Amino acid sequence: MNKAITFILIILTFGCGTKNLHESRIYIQDDKIYGELENGLPDKDKLVELKNKNGTVSGIGKMAVSKDNVSDIKCGLWKEYDSDGILSSEGNYKISSFIDCGMGGAFRAFYYYRVGEWKYFKKNGKLDFSLDFVPKKHHIDTRCEDGDEMIFGIIETIPLNYWDKVDANKIYELQKITFSDHYAKTSFIPLNGKIYIEMENNL
Repeated sequence: MNKAITFILIILTFGCGTKNLHESRIYIQDDKIYGELENGLPDKDKLVELKNKNGTVSGIGKMAVSKDNVSDIKCGLWKEYDSDGILSSEGNYKISSFIDCGMGGAFRAFYYYRVGEWKYFKKNGKLDFSLDFVPKKHHIDTRCEDGDEMIFGIIETIPLNYWDKVDANKIYELQKITFSDHYAKTSFIPLNGKIYIEMENNL
C-alpha cells in the first residue's frame, strides 16, 4: 500500500498523546520527502496516465516524486475522465501536509487538494460549469493531542449563471478528495472548518 494512503488510514486506528508538536523540538519523520513544497508544488514530479479497472483512461497529470519513487500525490494540472474515458474535469492540485502521531513518533502525512479554477464538462465536450477553489485552513483530528491544521480547497461562491447547476449537494461532492486502493476508498470531506474522514471497503 502506498505510504501516503497508509498515513491516512492509520489515523482511524490508534491513539497518541504527543503535545504541541509545532512548538517542541522533535524529530518529524518524512518531513521534506517532496522538497520545500514552494507554492504547494514538489521539487520533482512525473507525468502519468491513470486507468480504471477496464483499462480506460481516468486521469492524466503529474504525481510527486520522492527518492526516485513516484507517489500517488497529484500536483499541478490534471485532466480527469469519466468511466467512458470522456473528459469530465480539469484543474490544478497543490500539495500540503499535517502532523500525525504513530508507533514510531510524529510524522508528516501528505495529501493534495484542489485550487483555483476547475472546469467541468458535459458528455459532448462542452463546458458545463466552472468553479473556483479557495485554500482555507481546516482542523483535522489526528492521533496527536489536539489534532492539527491543514489547508484544503473549498468553494466559497457560485457564479450566478451556474446557480441552476450547482447546489449544496453538488458542492459537497466536488469538494471531496478521495484516495483509493485495492482495500479501501478514503475521502477527505471539508465541513464547517473541519476535515472529516469517510471510508468505504473495496473488498
